[in-house]
Formats: sequence, structure tokens, C-alpha cells
Amino acid sequence: MGVIQPPPGRGAGARANWPRELRRLGVMLALLVVVILGCRDTALAATKASTGSATPTSRTASASQPRTAPPTVDIPAMPPDIQRILDRGQLTVAVLGQDNAPFFMDDQGQLDGFDIQLARALADQLGVAVEIERSAQTFDQVVDTVYGQGADLAISKISRTLKRAQRVRFSQPYLRMRQGLLVNRLQMAEQTQRRSMVETIRDLRGEVGVIKGSSYVGFLKQKFPQATIVEYPTWEEVVEAVVRGDILAAYRDELEIKKMVRTRPDAALQLQTIALTDTQDALAVVLPWSSTHLLAFVDQYLDTLPTQPTVDTVLDDYADYWAAQRQP
Repeated sequence: MGVIQPPPGRGAGARANWPRELRRLGVMLALLVVVILGCRDTALAATKASTGSATPTSRTASASQPRTAPPTVDIPAMPPDIQRILDRGQLTVAVLGQDNAPFFMDDQGQLDGFDIQLARALADQLGVAVEIERSAQTFDQVVDTVYGQGADLAISKISRTLKRAQRVRFSQPYLRMRQGLLVNRLQMAEQTQRRSMVETIRDLRGEVGVIKGSSYVGFLKQKFPQATIVEYPTWEEVVEAVVRGDILAAYRDELEIKKMVRTRPDAALQLQTIALTDTQDALAVVLPWSSTHLLAFVDQYLDTLPTQPTVDTVLDDYADYWAAQRQP
């Protein structure tokens, strides 16, 4: 290790004071080191203090502020097509304006019938009253009423057809029937000469009556393209035309054909009934195309019925009505 020498060129006095200056310099360096270290510790302490106090302050402020509840969205209690009925307190059902027993008719001053009972049952399940809307004068007008949302649904012996299904929704069928003919015996005898009855029906020609605005206008075009369509305002007028011999036959569902046997036994000599086993006429509830939940509700109710009604059971259920109609 080298020895520190006094600066050159100094006299003996300077050399004598050299140790004392060296000690002073050492003291000053030591003080400088102490000051530097003290400043560093103070800075670190201040940094820790500021960091430590910021977090609790932030937590305190956060905890003191009330929590904001998430925005609420108004969700309806029911789907819109169901909620409208509940808000109104009634189920509006479109029905043909003219009676058509046993589906809808005036029975001793009260509207009754198979379709009316179904309408009331659906309203009961919804917990509302039922309103029957009967402004329509044809079956197609009944469908138009539902399409225009003039009614919540229609139960009016409406047949499911592809043409109607383009505008409205149909439930599952609540009654399945075959189609049938009510023919004039004399005119049919003329057509069956040298041919069997099956061949004559398959290639049916002549004038055939149907109700104006009913599904049977289209059914007749499909089933008997060679026949001439004659439309009448009511079924009673169609039947009378067959009895008089004005037309060859009347075309409708088997229930109406069988009903003639019960209500018009006097016409049995002039008329012959024919059921077409290769056909089907399915009656269904009609709903607006937008009423998806109401449709599901109707279908589920129909699924809960213990048995599927038939033409014969419907006629039997209203046997008393037929008996009253035959009384003079």
C-alpha cells in the first residue's frame, strides 16, 4: 500500500500541517456520506408512506360509495299474443254468422254447439271470458277476420287447406272427417248406365253444388275436375237443389251427409249418400300467423282431451237437438 506524500513544492510548515488537513478532509467526507444516506432513507420512507396511504384511501372511498344496481329490463309476464288476451280479459273467437249445427247454432236462445264448447273451454283455461265474433258470412271471411287480427282465433268448422295456410296458422285437427256426396238418385242412375258406381264417381260429370266461399270449392276442383261447380249461399239451398233435381249432387263432409239422414228422412227416396274413403277433411282452430305461443297453447289443450271426437260421437252428443228439429 503506497504512502500519501504531502504536495511537492511546499515548505516545512506545510508539511507539518498536512496530517491535520488530512483529518479534516476525512471528517468532511464522512459527513457527506451521512447526509447522502440520510436523504436516501427519507425519500424511501416518503415513497412507502405515500404508497401505503393511497390504497386504504381508495378502498375507503370505494366502500363508502353506494353500489349502483344494474339496469332493469321490463320482461312481460307472458308472451305478447297471450298477454293481449289476459290484459283484455276475454278471448275473441270468430265464428260464421250463419248457424251450422252441431258446431254452432242457436239452441233455445243460447249460442251452443261443438265449436262453441271448445271456444269456452280454451277461454276457461286462460282464465278469461269468451266473446264470439260473427260478422263473417262465409268461411273464407272467417279466415280473413283472423288474418286481419279481428279475432284472437277462429273455431268455425274451418278446414285446413294449403291455400289458407299461406296466410294463417292452423292447430292440429280437432275433428277428422271424410268427404262425401249427396246425389240425386235419378240423375245418378242415368250416369251409371253401362258403368259401375265406382267408375261413375271417379269420372264424375255434371253440376255439383257447394257452399260459396267454403273449402269445398277447391276440393271439388281437385277431386272432380270434370264436374261443373255451382255455388250456393247456404248448405240448405244446396240440398234443396239436389232434391229438386236442379243439380246432380252436393259435395261436403260426411258429417253433413249423415246429418241429412237424421234431419231429412223424407228426402231419403230422392237422395243417396256416398262417403269418399280416400279423402279427408280436417277441422282445425285458425290463428294469426304471428300467434306462435297461442298456437302452442291450443295444441297442448287438444292433446289433453281424453278421446279424439269422431263424426258419429259428435252427432250422438247432439241427438236431442236433432230430435227437436224434427218436431213440427
